Amino acid sequence: MSAKNETQGTKADTTEQVEASKAETATEAGKNGLAQNVEVFLKTQLAQAQKRIEELEGEAQKVVKTLESRGQEAAKEAQALWGKLQAGELLADPRVKELGKKVDAAGTELRKRLDAVQTKVVEAVGVASQAQLKDLNKELAKLSRKVDALLKPVRRVSGSKPASSNSSSPRA
Repeated sequence: MSAKNETQGTKADTTEQVEASKAETATEAGKNGLAQNVEVFLKTQLAQAQKRIEELEGEAQKVVKTLESRGQEAAKEAQALWGKLQAGELLADPRVKELGKKVDAAGTELRKRLDAVQTKVVEAVGVASQAQLKDLNKELAKLSRKVDALLKPVRRVSGSKPASSNSSSPRA
């Protein structure tokens, strides 16, 4: 019986070893399968990302080309306007004339406002403005003429009197 037990024990050991080996192989296969699944997943994601990057590059190139063409068109238009301005054609354009009138009107309005501000500042400081000085000069001229008119009869009278009375008369 002992030989039989030994044989059975060896068989059990062998069976256990085979089972353990199968379990290790299954674990390794599971690990390898998991690694392969992750690798496949990552490759798929990378391929999709590369495809999307290529699409974005294509769109970016289209946008750059569009911007370049718009820039060239704008440069041509600016060059044409510059040529018209130098040739004097632009000044004949009714839109430009209308803008010129608006600019002139705005300039006039600005001058009026600046004059009003200047007048207010001068009044606040207490100095006579140019308009006030003109008015004062006019009034002074009127008064001067009146004084001259009043002194003329006195001069005539003083001219006909003797020289001794001349010294007592007022002089202008």
